[in-house]
Amino acid sequence: MPRPRPERMRRRGQRDLSAPFQEWRFEVGAPEAGQRLDGFLSGRLDWRSRTGIQELIAEGVVDVLPHKDPQKAPVGRIRTGLKLRAGQEVVVRVDQPGAAEQGPAPEEASGEDPTDLQVVHEDEHIIAVNKAPKLNVHPSHGHLVDSVLHRLHLRHHALYGETRDMPTLCHRLDRETTGLLLAAKDQLSRSRLGREFEARRIRKAYLALVDGHIAEDEGRMDFPLGRNFASKVRLCMGVRDADDQDAQLSATRWKVRERFDAVTLPWGPPRALTLVELYPETGRQHQLRVHLAAIGHAIIGDKLYLGGDDVFLRSLDDELTPADEALLGLNHQALHSWKLAFEHPFTGEDWELEAPLWPTIAALVGAS
Repeated sequence: MPRPRPERMRRRGQRDLSAPFQEWRFEVGAPEAGQRLDGFLSGRLDWRSRTGIQELIAEGVVDVLPHKDPQKAPVGRIRTGLKLRAGQEVVVRVDQPGAAEQGPAPEEASGEDPTDLQVVHEDEHIIAVNKAPKLNVHPSHGHLVDSVLHRLHLRHHALYGETRDMPTLCHRLDRETTGLLLAAKDQLSRSRLGREFEARRIRKAYLALVDGHIAEDEGRMDFPLGRNFASKVRLCMGVRDADDQDAQLSATRWKVRERFDAVTLPWGPPRALTLVELYPETGRQHQLRVHLAAIGHAIIGDKLYLGGDDVFLRSLDDELTPADEALLGLNHQALHSWKLAFEHPFTGEDWELEAPLWPTIAALVGAS
């Protein structure tokens, strides 16, 4: 008589960010084997100091599980100096951060309902929203509570109550970028869409409002990109020589939609602008922003690639000068995720979603 097949372990879903606690799970890979527990977490909970992480361990909110450790070795007492083994899983579970750490509640800071999202499409398996500017897609240092994912979870609970899965984002956008953001509402849809993204079968299109008039009507930018080591900003990227060891091949097709002679901006004097369609062929960090800056037409409001290092650093401290504001023209970068074309994870049909240009950008060019 054949043995019954064991039940297949179900993939862990998205942690519910609307719950009254925070939970993080990290698998220990081979490169991390032998690391101290506090050192391992200090590179992952980057909003906590090393001392703060040691306090969490002392409070007993950190656990280490055998998980995929092939020997299933006993973990022993959880302490700051515990040496980790490959395959183990480190779990941190704490209460939501206090008011002093997280700042004002999202609705107090913005004057809006935190569950209020501009939904472009929703069905049983996916949801797509038109992301607002200055909103992180995931929780991060300084923005632990209010994010697109957090708002999605609050909305999901409000509409559907407790469900088997929570929405999971399928890709990312910069904090200041607006537009289409796609999430899966179950883990099978997330897996299928993830394979589409990895295989680059999902086609993306963006709109950008850039400084000056682009002379040609269309073209292709194929500058290799890499870390800009001359910049004071660690995340800054730049154009690199193709033979540089760490240069990444990148390409973006573009097409001018409309040129404007004297647009009145929220900040600074009127100036000539171009609204351009962008079709990335690769997905490098800051690719569109760096490519446009490289041809002399940086995106309006881009504090790093239009403003420069000093402007960007002053913006982090809310210390922009009148000259900075006049240079930027807008308080967020005028880059918008416009279209996504993909195969629906369950029906197999070809879909194309489109998000209307965000109002702060549309108002400048008379678009709807």
